[in-house]
Amino acid sequence: MAWQVTQLLLLSLVTAAGSAQPRSVQARTGLLNVCMDAKYHKAQPGPEDNLYDQCSPWRKNACCTADTSQELHKDTSRLYNFNWEHCGKMEPACKRHFIQDNCL
Repeated sequence: MAWQVTQLLLLSLVTAAGSAQPRSVQARTGLLNVCMDAKYHKAQPGPEDNLYDQCSPWRKNACCTADTSQELHKDTSRLYNFNWEHCGKMEPACKRHFIQDNCL
């Protein structure tokens, strides 16, 4: 009985794997070309040569403008009226992490 169950499981696995269609490279990378629907994001990602400091790694395909990237680096930003140190003094490494997270 166990052998029959094993055969059925293997047959269903082979059938499922054979019917799965691989996604094209364009379909996979298309997911990278989406910006969040947010107040300070662009509708479509695109080049932004002047992204500020820690946001610069995304300059070839950015969802924010250079102005937005500069505001992210301020202790008190006009973006959502947010203060990085609202819970007290933030360590520089921690602040860098959160700024990079917001740039992404």
